[in-house]
Amino acid sequence: MVISNAQTHNLANSLRLLSNDIRIDHADVWTFGANMAQYRELLPNYDRVIIHPHVERGYCDFSAVRQLSRIPSIKFDAYHPDICFVLANDLPFDGAMGAYHSMLVLAAYKAGLSIEKTRALFRREIFERCGFLDRWEGERQQLLDHFAEYGLDITAPFRAWSRRECFMYGIDHSKARPIHDIAHVFLQACGIEPHQTDIVPADTIMTGSCFPVYPEIGEVLGVEGSYMFKRYQQYRLISLEHFIELSFAAYAQFSTENIKPDSRFTERFEVVQSAIAEEASVPRLM
Repeated sequence: MVISNAQTHNLANSLRLLSNDIRIDHADVWTFGANMAQYRELLPNYDRVIIHPHVERGYCDFSAVRQLSRIPSIKFDAYHPDICFVLANDLPFDGAMGAYHSMLVLAAYKAGLSIEKTRALFRREIFERCGFLDRWEGERQQLLDHFAEYGLDITAPFRAWSRRECFMYGIDHSKARPIHDIAHVFLQACGIEPHQTDIVPADTIMTGSCFPVYPEIGEVLGVEGSYMFKRYQQYRLISLEHFIELSFAAYAQFSTENIKPDSRFTERFEVVQSAIAEEASVPRLM
């Protein structure tokens, strides 16, 4: 049984593709949480239960499970260093791109900048001041260390991912290939030799919000960049200008002081605010 977050379907289907000898059932955390009593009775029947580590916190007691394994999901923001989560009136708030918000846009809105001046912030000079171009090595190491905590060495797969296209849709949603490769590493760690196949499951995660890699960041990291945003469950792209407009409209529902980044982003958001304040103080020739 596989119980995880948004990666559940891709992870379960990857395990199915990689071995014919294992029956795989799956439930995402939302389905699992809504049917807790039913699953609590079923779990002891499985030879192995694979969970996301977060599932152990506040869901149910897994002590009756025969073998309990943990596979975390990828968190990696080097491609999308501008993304943050936002609170409005101290509650998580979805904006134009669902849970994903732009620190630059939020800081510009709180500073009272116009949409036009906000758009002008999206350039390499500002990204450098915000530290957006310096996150690769730190993010790489934390990712490898995090998976190593669960006995999974993803050093070689990460090297392969980084030589292709951007492998993330945002800071915590990866594409199908990395999930498939992690399933491969997991089976090997269990003593099961996976099939040698390059077939990966249909990518269900991309139906959600997909943040672009900004061109200036893509140039540094060696991947294609864009300022086109894909919204949740839509197959149409919106421009950076439209994204800013929609974000401003969403923030306008609340008083400025009641909109703030999630505490995990506070320190980095303050750097962005300083960069914007510095930019606003520079005199411009007419």
